[in-house]
Amino acid sequence: MMHCSLELKGKNMKREIFSGIAAMALLSGCGQPEPISYESLVWVNNYYIEHPVGSMNATAGGWLFRGAKEVGNDIKVNFLVPGSINQNSAIRQAVLNSICPAKSETIWHVLPSDNKIVISVWTKDNKFKDSVVC
Repeated sequence: MMHCSLELKGKNMKREIFSGIAAMALLSGCGQPEPISYESLVWVNNYYIEHPVGSMNATAGGWLFRGAKEVGNDIKVNFLVPGSINQNSAIRQAVLNSICPAKSETIWHVLPSDNKIVISVWTKDNKFKDSVVC
């Protein structure tokens, strides 16, 4: 009888340990953004190829789209700015926000809600100037 009781306790302990490990594995996935899908990257790249960004400075010409890529759980979009960028941060942020895809665009239905599009601008001397989270 004693042997049976010890065997039963061992099975219960194994079950409890397994249940604990399974619960930790499930919880570790909670709150984690989904990985960026290939479809999302293709959509963002095509969007900016089809909708080139013009500069706010008429003499500077358009911005050079340098591609969208996965960076962690976000899509990072880089632009090379041909001229100087406005030094006023509020104006600069307004310009960058205007580059974000409209909320009605397909990307917001394809991209999981925990993922973001981050737009960054650089000058031709490869100096980072600013970014905005769409």
